[in-house]
This record gives sequence, C-alpha cells and structure tokens, in this order.
Amino acid sequence: MPVPHGMLDLVSTAAVSPVFVGRLPELSHLADALRAADAGTPGVVLIAGEAGVGKTRLLQEFFDQAEGTGAVTAVGGCLELGAEGLPFAPVSAAMRALTDVLGPELAEAVAGREQDLAWVMPHLAPVPSGGASGDYDRARLFELMLRVLERLGEDRTLVVAFEDLHWADASTRELLSFLIRSMRRGRILIVGTYRADAIDRRHPLRPLLVELDRIRTVRRLDLGRLTRAQVGDQLRGILGEEPSRRLVRQIFQKSEGNAFFVEELACSVRCGRLTELSDTLRDLLLIRVEDLPDATQSVVRVAAVGGSTVGHPLLAEVAGMDNTQLDDALRSAVSMHVLVPTKDGEGYQFRHALVREAVRDDLLPGERMRMYVRYAEGLEKRPDLVPCDEYSSRLAMYWYHAGRATEALPAVLAAAETARSRYAFGEQFRLLERALELWEQVPEPELLTGMTLLDLLTAAIAPARFDTAYDRALAFCRQALDLVDPEQDPRRAASLWAIRAGLLRNSNRASGLVELQKAEALLVGLPPSIEHARVLGQIARDEMLDHPTEQSIATAREALAIAKSVGRHPADEATILKTLGCLVVSLGRPEEGLAYFEEARAIAARASEPDIMCLVLSNLASVLEGLGRHREAVEAGRESLAIARERGLVRGLGSFSIGNLAEALVSLGEWTEAAAVLDEVFDYDPKPETVGHAYRLVVEIALARGDIAAANAALERAREIAGSTYIEPQFLIPLRMLEVSVARRVGRLADVRELIRLELRGAFPAGHQRYVWPLLLEAARAEGDATELAGYPRGGAELKARQEVLKRMRTAALALAQDCDLDTAHAVNLRAELARAEGEATVEHWEEAVAAWELTSKPYALARVRSRLATALIAAGDRPRAAEQLSLAHAAAVALGARPLTEETELLARRARLVIDGGTPAPGGSGAPAAAGRAEAVPTGEPQDGPALTPRERDVLRLVVDGRSNRQIAEELFISVKTASVHVSNILGKLEVSSRGEAAALAHRLQLVDSA
Repeated sequence: MPVPHGMLDLVSTAAVSPVFVGRLPELSHLADALRAADAGTPGVVLIAGEAGVGKTRLLQEFFDQAEGTGAVTAVGGCLELGAEGLPFAPVSAAMRALTDVLGPELAEAVAGREQDLAWVMPHLAPVPSGGASGDYDRARLFELMLRVLERLGEDRTLVVAFEDLHWADASTRELLSFLIRSMRRGRILIVGTYRADAIDRRHPLRPLLVELDRIRTVRRLDLGRLTRAQVGDQLRGILGEEPSRRLVRQIFQKSEGNAFFVEELACSVRCGRLTELSDTLRDLLLIRVEDLPDATQSVVRVAAVGGSTVGHPLLAEVAGMDNTQLDDALRSAVSMHVLVPTKDGEGYQFRHALVREAVRDDLLPGERMRMYVRYAEGLEKRPDLVPCDEYSSRLAMYWYHAGRATEALPAVLAAAETARSRYAFGEQFRLLERALELWEQVPEPELLTGMTLLDLLTAAIAPARFDTAYDRALAFCRQALDLVDPEQDPRRAASLWAIRAGLLRNSNRASGLVELQKAEALLVGLPPSIEHARVLGQIARDEMLDHPTEQSIATAREALAIAKSVGRHPADEATILKTLGCLVVSLGRPEEGLAYFEEARAIAARASEPDIMCLVLSNLASVLEGLGRHREAVEAGRESLAIARERGLVRGLGSFSIGNLAEALVSLGEWTEAAAVLDEVFDYDPKPETVGHAYRLVVEIALARGDIAAANAALERAREIAGSTYIEPQFLIPLRMLEVSVARRVGRLADVRELIRLELRGAFPAGHQRYVWPLLLEAARAEGDATELAGYPRGGAELKARQEVLKRMRTAALALAQDCDLDTAHAVNLRAELARAEGEATVEHWEEAVAAWELTSKPYALARVRSRLATALIAAGDRPRAAEQLSLAHAAAVALGARPLTEETELLARRARLVIDGGTPAPGGSGAPAAAGRAEAVPTGEPQDGPALTPRERDVLRLVVDGRSNRQIAEELFISVKTASVHVSNILGKLEVSSRGEAAALAHRLQLVDSA
C-alpha cells in the first residue's frame, strides 16, 4: 500500500513548537464538552480548519488534559486513498487503540460478537470473506458498535477522535452519523476534525455536516489562523530566544498565521533572518497544484507571475485561452481552493501567499521571464486592464522581473514617484534601490531618465531614512559625497554632510558633530543660502539635545534670520522655530519657548506643510510633558500621530509621536492605553532611539504593575540599544533611572549606589532636569530602603559611603532648575526621601511632598507619597489622618492597577489595624467593612500604635531589632531558647512578615519599639 502524502506525513520534519499557542478558547470549549461527558451526557465536537492551522496539535493538547482527569482516549485517522477504499479505517484504528488500553474490558464488551464486529475491529476476528450481506447486517453492526461504546463508557469517560474526516469513506460517515444521532447514555465524547478548505458543495462530507448541525449535542469549532502576536509566541518557543519584530512580521506575512507554515518557515531562519522556503514546505505547497488538470495548472502558473492579486481582464489577456477554457480552468482552481476570488469580485488571488511563491519559484527561469514580458507588453498595450493607481507599480514589477533593464528603469522611477506622492516611502525606497541596480545595466541611463546618478542617490536617502534603513541611507550618502565636487558645488556637498550627520545621530552611531563642522566650513564666506540656514539649524538642534546654552539660542536665531532673508522656505523656518522653542524652554523660559512653537505651527499650517506640522507637534508634546502639562501633551501627540498616519510617516516621525504620546499617558496613569500605543511602536521597527524610548516606558509600566520579569526583559532590550556608540542624554539618563528602579525593586542596593555614583561623577547637562530629578529621587528611595532594612550595615565605611552619596545627590539637586510644578514636586519629594535615608523624615516632609504632587497630574507619584505620609502619621499616633491618606493612596493604586502599591497600602492597613477604602480590616477584626478612611476601634488594654503585641513580645521584638539571636534573647530575658523561638514566630505572624529582618524593618518604620 503506498504511503499517503497528506500534510501529517510532513509535520514530523518541521520544528514543532514546544509551546501551545493561541487556542485557549477552543481548548476551553473542549474542556466543557469533556465535563458534560463526565456527567453522563454524550457529546460531539467537530473541529474545522484549513490544512496546517493546528487541528492535530489542539487535539493532542486536549488529550493530555483529558487523560489527566482519568479519561481514556483513542484516535483514528482517515486515509487519503480516494473512492471507497478501506471502509471503517479510522474506526478500526480507534478501536485498536482502545484495545491496547482496555483489553480485558473491551474483550468482555464484545464477547460473543467478535465476528459481527470484525468490520470495525479486524484485530479481534478476521473479516468475513463473503462481506456484509446487506442493510440488516450493517444495521446490526452499527447497533453493536453503539452498545460497545456505551458499555465502555459506563465506568469511565471515553474520548474517541477521528481525524481528517474530509477523507472519510462512506461507511465511516454512515457509522458516525448513526452513533452521533443514537447516543443517549454513557460518558462518551466524540471529536472529529476536518479541513474546511477541502469541503466544497459537492464534497461527500458536506451532507453529513449539514445533518449534524441540527443536532443539539454537536458543537462545531472553527479554528482560525494565528494572530501576529501568537506567531511571535510560537517563534519564541521554536527558536528558544526572543525573535526580532522584523522576523515576526516577515514570518507572519508569509505564513498568514498558519501554524504549520510558521513551523516550517522557522526551519529557514538563519542568524535571526528568514531565508528561502525549505524544500519540505515547497513540496507540500505544490501538491494540490500538481493534482489540478493541465489547463488549470497553466492558468495557476500565469496567475502566480501576475502578483499577489490579478484582475480577470489582465489574466485573460496574458493566459492565451478563449473565455470558455479560461472559465473552466479558473473554476477548477477555485473549487480546489488554490485560487479564491478577490473581495471586489474583479479578480483572483491565491488562497495562501506561500502557494503563489512556491508556484512562481517552480517555473523555469526562461519560462518565468517570458510570462513577465507578456504581462508588461499586455499592460503597455492596454493600460485599462488594471486600475489606474496600480499601473505604474505593476509595469515596473513586470519589466524588472522580465530582466529588461532598458524598459524597467524608467518604469521603476515612475513607480517610485507615484509611491512618493502617496507617502508610501517604504515602497519608494525599495523601488529606488531597484533603479540603482538597473542603472549599471543600461548603456546611457542619464539620457534614458533625464537625471544623474548623484540625483538618484540623493533622492534615495530620504525614503531609506523614513524606512529606518540607516545602513543603506548612509551608503547612498557616502556614494553621493564621492560624486560631488565640494569646490564646484559646495552647497550640495554641505547638504550631504549635514544629512550624513543626521543619519549618524539618528542611528546612534555618532553625534554627527564632525560632519556638521565640515558642512559649515564649506559654507563660510558664501552668500546666504537655505543650505546654510539648515546646517546652522541642525547644529542648534543637536546642541539642544546634548547640552543647550545661550550660544545655541544665538545659533538658532542666526539660522532663522538667514532662512527668512532667503525666503520661500516656510518648512525650514518652522523647523528652526521648533528648535528655538525647545532651546528656550530647556533654559528656563517656558512661556517664551511655547510662543515659538505657536509661530512654528502657524507657519506650517499656512504653508500646508503637514510633515513639518507633524514634527512640530511631536516636539511640542515632548516639551509639554517636561513641563508637567501632560493632558496638553497627549493632545499634541494625538494630532501629530494622526498626520503621520495620513502621510505614511508612522515608522519615522510617527513612531516618535507615539513614544511621546505614550510617555504623557504613562504620567496621567492611563497605562493600558499607553501599553497598547507602545505595541504599535514595536510593530513599525523604527530608529533605535525611538525603540529604546518605548522599551523604557514598558519598564516603567511593568514596575508600577509589579511585573518584574517583564521589566527586566524590556530593560535588557533598552540596554542593548544604549550600547551603541552614541546615545543622547534624554535617553541615557532615564535608562539609568530605570536601572536604579529595577535594582531597588529586587533589593540590589549595592548596584543602585554604584549606578548613581557613575552618574554623579560630573555635572548633568543643562535643560535636562526633567530626566535627572526622577533619577535622583529613585536613588534616594533606595538609600531610604537600606536605612530601614534590618541587618544592613549602618556604621563605619557604610555610614561614610552613604553620607557621601547623599551629599553628592543634594549637591546635584541644587544645580537643577525648577521651571514648573513638576520640577518642584520632584525636588520636595527628593528632600523627603533624603531625610528618610538619614532616619530624619517627619510628617511635615511628607505633607509638603503630598501638597507638591497635588499641583501636578501624576496620580501614581501622588499615591506613593500619600502612602509615605500615612506611615509617618501612624508612627506619630495620628491614626485618623493616617487612615484618610492610606485610603486615598489605596484607591489610586487600585484604579491604576499598581499592584505593589496596592499590596503595600493593604499590608500597612492590616498591620496598623486601620480600615481603608473598600473595607480592608485589621487582622483579627470581624472583617465587616467600615467607613472608608476610618481608624478602627482598638479593644481596651491593647496599645493604640500598631499590631497587638504582648509586653513580652515587645521585649523580644526590641532585641530582634538589635540583631540578637534566639539564644541571646533567651539569656537577656531569662527564658528558654525554645520559648524565645515561639515568641519570635508569634511576632512574625502578627506582623505578617516572613523574616526577622522584615520584622525589624517594620518595627523601625512603625516605631513599635523605642529607638533608643
């Protein structure tokens, strides 16, 4: 018997994912059906899906779960043998599997009926040589089969699956129909799988499916393709490492979410990049095509060359068939699910893009090139065969793949211009790359195109940059600089040097200062020009990003004056005004700086320059965020992003806008929306600094939510990007702050001090206080944590080191500007944390911090200092006010989804026996909610300032704080070591802590023992 060539025969060659991805809803439905069967209600689940979508994997996962509950499972697969070969094949396979598990029980169930059941259980008795004698024998066979299953399902749950029912023979279909309609008792679940894409109107399984849809106990699950996120999860499991966003996007596009195709494509990943299709996958994809009639195969090959979709008129022009022949061939291709009509009904596309790729690659080179020529010539002869917006791109594609460089070069350049006019900069970049490739193949390209190679290289730089292809953009720029003569054309040479400077900075390779100096040197002594204005504006912008000074403002004003004197360049004027606004704000004059932004917006609007408006608004969002005007920053960010989407700039300017928008949302506590926005950044694979910014925001959100693993993973990615040759302070300082935050959160206090020491070696650049304040504040929090941590060294070298780092932090803070309420809140909060680190924080410190944060729009920061104030109030014995502040902090933490802060406030409430919002009771209380923010009454005789410790337990706790062992406590208090141990255990339980160190820290914080 020949081995069938179905998909399952090839699955074993794939890199099967070790993780089960994206099928939890379907698995839940199967689990529900299993529970119903366990309760004695027989059921049926039919799983439909295209080939390779994951039906078998879902079944395997379900079987593992079912067997874990004690169910007995068996599976039988239908064979692709055609016609009516091997009746009952899947049923026989399933019963053989049941025999292996339930040998004696099954033998008892069929006792005396082995010969009658031989058609479905040939392993128990030989099949009668004369065959079945008619309907009576068949009806008896079906009835006996039902009785056997019901008998086996009396004492256990039975799960029997039949795979690939689209290949089921007539006998199997009839038996299944009988069993499903007749099952009334027994713990039985029947599961069937079939390929939905194989069931057309004439398929023999279709009537059975229609019949089963009417039966109440039958459920159908339609298994769809995986989402891009799920493909990423699958690749992560297969590759054993985090795949790049680009790789996930590539494989998702090629596989279109088909799980089997993802696994096969993963076999083609080399060094993190996707190579050509594997032979296994290509052979599999061609199987269905090779089963088509010859005429249909011919049309399918022509369609594969035509593109991802091909209209019927164009296909008819190129196929070379009369209408009847073409219709017959197409009907066959559609019925076999190779081609599908497009949504508009005007053409065709392959059911799966990989099938098209395999068919096209299977053509002989000469055959393929001739087909492309036929398409190109047909389109040139009749442009009306395709929509007008497709003409230039299709013609360019056909001539290029036909290998006809002379025809292809002008067509490719025309298509690139069309792409530019539609803001499709990624497509423009790829087309111009093709033009550069073709340039060398044409005898006289300048005469053919009317442009020079220098023109072409210069034109290719911008779309490459927009597509974040910095390596290619730098290569184009280097070639262009080699072609230009700086003495003959100094302005063009200067422009290219300035472009190169921007590319180096944006790709984190260098600051670009050397290149800008070369550009300016070329323009010194020449008459005013827009090129000179642009170079000066770029110098001012880079100084603003690195270390703004009053001289930077003077440079920007000079650039603006030159631009205005030259005239007719509103985009440049608006760009320089934007830079001037950023500079003035960063040097402490916010209202003056925002006025420059308004002027820039007005110029961009009057000149109808949406790209510049997008740039101005994105920078405005960043400036407003730094000033603490978070809601206005969100509005500017949204407006900028909307323009970027419309102009096709999402991967460049748009991703910058997304990052600034997300930062403002994080400040406002709108973390869910911020996380969704940040996901979009990663999808676009923008420039490194933008990705780094996004990862830092992910770290911030993850830390606030208590997801340390996610924070560490995102921080590691941000560090990788920051490992570049050059990184701007606006990205480096926040990265250090988050490194400090993560180290503090996991208790690596020594690492915190080392990190802050490195940052405090020199002065921070002017205008960057918005990034420095949070860094100093987080480092001070870590020092405060160390002060309160029992067992942490407090004297000697440690005391000296702490005093030194606190002194340097104070010195650094004195040099920082306070230009807005946000800066002031950070400064006041820092003073309180520094006092806490020295053990001198008072209620007044935290009251000032709360008052300062109340003037901002940062709910998380406010909630954190409210919690600190509550702790101080508890220690001071002011329980009503402590309950009030703790309630406010807890409510904010819950609303934000800040799990650590929520747990901190609830734990503090329990330990101090306060009732906060939501009715969190004190330990040992009745549990009944009290009024929010109220101190709970304390039973008579118990101390009012903390957990209910006995006098003896307070004596023991005092010695625990001093670091005494159980033996030393026993000697001090004249008790046994065992009694001391019992007291310590009781104290840990009442304080709800897990260690002596935590108990000592809490006692210190709540002043449960005398500090002396």
